[in-house]
Amino acid sequence: MKKQYLYRFFLLVLISAVGIFVVGKLRPEPISSQVQKEKFWSDKVHSTNKYDLIFEGDSRIYRGIDPKSVSKELKGLRVLNFGFSSGGHNELIFKEVENRLRNDKIIVLGLTPYSLTPKAQANKHYLQEKNRSQKDVFNRRFINPLFSFFDPIKPTDVIYYNDTIPGYYERFKKNGWVESRKIPFNPKAALPGYVKDFESNIVSEDVLKNLFEQIEKWIQKDIKVFALRMPTTEEMEKLENELSGFKENEIRKSIEEIGAKWIEVDNRYDYVSYDGSHLDRESARIFSSYIGRKINEVINEK
Repeated sequence: MKKQYLYRFFLLVLISAVGIFVVGKLRPEPISSQVQKEKFWSDKVHSTNKYDLIFEGDSRIYRGIDPKSVSKELKGLRVLNFGFSSGGHNELIFKEVENRLRNDKIIVLGLTPYSLTPKAQANKHYLQEKNRSQKDVFNRRFINPLFSFFDPIKPTDVIYYNDTIPGYYERFKKNGWVESRKIPFNPKAALPGYVKDFESNIVSEDVLKNLFEQIEKWIQKDIKVFALRMPTTEEMEKLENELSGFKENEIRKSIEEIGAKWIEVDNRYDYVSYDGSHLDRESARIFSSYIGRKINEVINEK
């Protein structure tokens, strides 16, 4: 009798486990998974993997550059997106990027006006992830993802097909890209926030000086350096030019004089932004392929 009860118990446990697994696999993904988000950022900061080419910058980089699309244009080079929210360009990030390079050693600096301001140099998002406890990092990277089928999901996610539900769609890729879309689109949404961001916080000459000095150091180490201004909407770019103190032509000239390559983005307003700042996922893929081709042209120059 005891054996029979044990058999039934273990059978019930097995059936329950299989049922949970099947339901977890068949149910629709939430439009933005908290579990996958936490794993994504912990992996990005704490992974020891090495790469041939690394993109560095703020959220316009991590939402706007798909390393897979770039890699396809560069004969399979291993590419990482190392962007962070409100990320700045300073020694903290420079050192981290350089330590992750291998073989070809290429760095692409994604410049935005905000990323060159004093406030951006705090790199709060990066440090938030860097300073997590070892236990927290381990759980986020290896334990919590095992239970991702418990991720909260709204009933509307089941009833309606994804891409029709209002909300912020995010897919977190292992290569550091956040595939993003927001429904409904509102290409003016971010404008008021940037007006506020540039109040007493404009592009810093000290930040630029440090950036130029770092580029020179990298070039002396035979690291190939590219820089570009990340595309956004024409209205956002006009706002940034008027309020931020970002002088694109002067910055470009200084970078080129040091010996780095500036990537001029043709038809820069053709890409779609869902909020007036960040590229929609399809535009991000198209733009990334374009950047990959531009880099390929330079590194294969004779």
